[in-house]
Amino acid sequence: MPLTYLAPELIPLVIFVISFRMEPRKFRTGLYLFVAFAWLVVVGVGSAVDAATDLWNEVGEVYLIFGLLALTGLTVTALAIFLVVAGLTLVIKEGFRFTRLLSVALGLMLVGLLVAGVLVLQSRSLPMLGWFALVGLPAAYLGAGFAAFVSYGIFYPAWMLRYGPPAAVVIVLGAGLLKGRVPPLLASRLRKGRQVFDRSVAAGRPVLLVTSGGKGPDEPVAEGVAMRDFLLAEGMDAASLLVEDRSRNTEQNLTYTAALLAGKKVSGPAAVVTSDFHALRAALLMRKAGLPGYVVGARTARYFWPTAVIREYAAVLREHFWLNAVLLSLSCVPLVVALILTATARVG
Repeated sequence: MPLTYLAPELIPLVIFVISFRMEPRKFRTGLYLFVAFAWLVVVGVGSAVDAATDLWNEVGEVYLIFGLLALTGLTVTALAIFLVVAGLTLVIKEGFRFTRLLSVALGLMLVGLLVAGVLVLQSRSLPMLGWFALVGLPAAYLGAGFAAFVSYGIFYPAWMLRYGPPAAVVIVLGAGLLKGRVPPLLASRLRKGRQVFDRSVAAGRPVLLVTSGGKGPDEPVAEGVAMRDFLLAEGMDAASLLVEDRSRNTEQNLTYTAALLAGKKVSGPAAVVTSDFHALRAALLMRKAGLPGYVVGARTARYFWPTAVIREYAAVLREHFWLNAVLLSLSCVPLVVALILTATARVG
């Protein structure tokens, strides 16, 4: 059906569905999902305001606007509190590192943004509101990307876990060992991989499971070997297991595993299993490695998730450095122009 025959409100959602059907392992598909959701929220709020206009007097409309602002403020406050508490819990449980304070820093930044917004609104100054908007453009760019990454990072692995086709090969990505043994986070990945493996076997096709991970400088054995031994101890057949033991990061996990499978003439869709916070970035790298298939995520502790997701988003920004540098620079252009014009006016 041509898009012109659809309600305009549904066009962003249709674009997302088309992109998802064509290739779900692209970040822009997540952006389409975010835009579709945001647009539907805007349309819903607009409809509520229209209804209020018909049913309420002007005082009622004012109360509605203040109610929406209060709801937004409460939502941001709740998110900030969650991020701070999760970050502090991570430090208490896992030990102090500066990188483990990422969610605390983001939570405090949200609080600062909220306080600044309240002060600007209280000032009733249009120039201050304009400067606040201009300063907020770069933050809005990064914030919208992060919101898209988080929302699609939740949607994508959940969808694939439920609707992904039976796999010809299951690839479990490694994580650090603890004194040469499989820690809980890695055990969660392996057990989720076993579930996907069993589901594919039940569908009636031959399946292999690859444990992928090299040997770190502080590890007595390669992660792939320790992962294989873990699955053998849990009753898996050795004939169903392959080991990739050279990789040092996710990109190498997938590249080396693709080469291993090609050498053994194994074809068909692959199901990559990693932690839930890592699933979307792994899917982007899986596409880059030329592996057909999808990624599912194993659940991790909720207190660990916010900091891990922030790190993953930073990694995606770094992997697309020049594109993000250009777009972020463009978002700063209005602020720079306004500063130049203001300075020129004062000099004149």
